[in-house]
Amino acid sequence: MIHIAVCDDEPRVAGEAERLILETGESLNEHIEISIYYSGESFARDLRDGRQFDIIFMDIELGGLDGIAAGQLLREDDGNDPVQLIYISSHEEYHMQLFDLRPSGFIKKPVAPESFKQKLAQAIHKTLRLRQQGRTSFLPVQLKNQELRIPYREIHYLESSIRRITLVTQDRELQYYGKLVEEEQKLAASHFVRIHQSYIVNFYSIQAISAKKIILTTGCELPVSGKYSPAVRRAYLRFRGELV
Repeated sequence: MIHIAVCDDEPRVAGEAERLILETGESLNEHIEISIYYSGESFARDLRDGRQFDIIFMDIELGGLDGIAAGQLLREDDGNDPVQLIYISSHEEYHMQLFDLRPSGFIKKPVAPESFKQKLAQAIHKTLRLRQQGRTSFLPVQLKNQELRIPYREIHYLESSIRRITLVTQDRELQYYGKLVEEEQKLAASHFVRIHQSYIVNFYSIQAISAKKIILTTGCELPVSGKYSPAVRRAYLRFRGELV
């Protein structure tokens, strides 16, 4: 699934963008989820709540929090580096202000449908290439009717209890239904290790390790089961070697 946001305070423009996105997705046979925002503030709220996108179409001249400030908020999080930010504006004099935000494109209003579709198709192809190259390092988490994508670097560990997963990150805990073995398959072996029937841990969060437990950088202690202990130690030594 490709996750796309449209942020524009003109409902007509946002609606037209949504139509063009759906048409492009259908022509490329790609399933697309679209989130529409009519203000920079509403976009910023979702961003702070952990929403992540592959492609963002951002109007510059928004009332209140404008598109440049919203773009700065996006780029403050390194986990959003792969996000393709495409600006939309009726003016073209913003190029210097946009430089540090690393935009992937610029569309002038009024929007020309074919130009919009062309830029979108290019962005979708790039998103798919990045995923194949493994540069999109996040865990997709389904919560109610919303999918969050949690960057690997933010995850400390996952705990399983009776088909319920607790995902512990740097600043919060998320709970959702699932199987730990299925989550393990979604995670990169270069970042995570299974230490117990109920735990998967991020190598980068490990402060100390022994045969029976690990201590995280947060001070939290987790058990290492005898079944996994030899493999955990070997994997951790390999990981430490890669850091040198």
